[in-house]
Amino acid sequence: MLLVALLGLAASPAAAQSRDSVRTLTSGGLSRDYILHLPKNAPPGPLPLVIALHGALQPAGMMQRYLDLDAVADREGFIVAYPKGMNLLWNDGRSSIAGFIPLLHKRDDGRFVLDVLEALTAEGLVDPSRAYLMGFSNGGFLTAYVACKYADRFQAYATLMMTVPMDYAESCRPSKPVPILLMNGTYDPIVPAFGRPTPGARLMSADATAALFARLDGCAAPERTSAPHARITRWNDCTTGGAVAYYEVAGGHQPPSQSTDAVDALASVLLGPRSSGLDAPEEIWTFFKRFGGAPPVEIAGRAPAATPALALAPVPQAAAPKPRPARAEPATLANAWDGIVPDARNASAPAPTAFAAPDPAPSLTRPIAPGAPLPLQAGFVRAGFVQPGMVQETAPGTQAAPSTRLAQVPLPPPSPLRSRAASTQ
Repeated sequence: MLLVALLGLAASPAAAQSRDSVRTLTSGGLSRDYILHLPKNAPPGPLPLVIALHGALQPAGMMQRYLDLDAVADREGFIVAYPKGMNLLWNDGRSSIAGFIPLLHKRDDGRFVLDVLEALTAEGLVDPSRAYLMGFSNGGFLTAYVACKYADRFQAYATLMMTVPMDYAESCRPSKPVPILLMNGTYDPIVPAFGRPTPGARLMSADATAALFARLDGCAAPERTSAPHARITRWNDCTTGGAVAYYEVAGGHQPPSQSTDAVDALASVLLGPRSSGLDAPEEIWTFFKRFGGAPPVEIAGRAPAATPALALAPVPQAAAPKPRPARAEPATLANAWDGIVPDARNASAPAPTAFAAPDPAPSLTRPIAPGAPLPLQAGFVRAGFVQPGMVQETAPGTQAAPSTRLAQVPLPPPSPLRSRAASTQ
């Protein structure tokens, strides 16, 4: 429950909007609730819908305040529904609830998500051709489950801090290409980006998860770009209707936000740091609105927000630099990474990552496949991840921060209780 408390502290103290309401429906013979947020000043008629699924032991209202998706909904004119999991948990397609609690009371939470969509559609509030599904952590696992089983019900999907079970390599057979955005933290202690066994399933790594959906969408080679404290891999050359965007964020088990504060630093004690400079709701909605029926709704009296297009640049093909021998006894901190981190002085770009094929018969006792990426990725620097030949995304009118010659990892947010030593600045 400490995890819940930390996420509660991290949530915005702002009160819910006046057009928020709690609704009830019957799904699978059970009475289920969800929070509905209607955008301010929206015109009459069916609107786009985003269903957002909370994490394990996280109340839906807390997810609503913590994610801050409502501000984007009010500006862009879409409805947000926040379903409530039974006992704050989702039956997410694994053999245990949230990967660690035995499945005692069976229920079809995927069906519940569809029932929310159908109820709002029948009421005339929602345009089903512009319906989208996203989820965080436990909710992200359920989102991936729905994407595999009910692909045609939503136009696009997004997961935060989730990697799919290994058996999805065979069992995930969507009925159509699945546009999906995935975000994972490289320092996530809850759902590590390199994959791990859980009581419910052995999980793939984050990059293998992205590669799986790229294969299901029939995608060609990806393009890679950078953003503040993140690197982005995009598969856009896919079967018609398919697309995959994979964000590797230099942070923990928290969605990135445009800005962070002292409360986020407190939550990072258990969850890992919350990355700043990239806003998850903005990135997700920018991805979502590429897919679906009619163009986005214009709110009366509000100018549409300008969202700069991300510059994409292919990764050049080049031979990998010759590795340096590891030092048995590093002399200084400056050369302690010799032989471990690629030499930044070699100005050649590494070859694109080759994703390892998933194990067809995983075992909970089998070690992670050789070559699986570790959470401390080389090349992250304070201003973002930049490889030679790649484009660093910056806001208009600003200058990109120079990359450093020495491989670094971004520091966690500073403690609100004491100043950081000068040597770590």
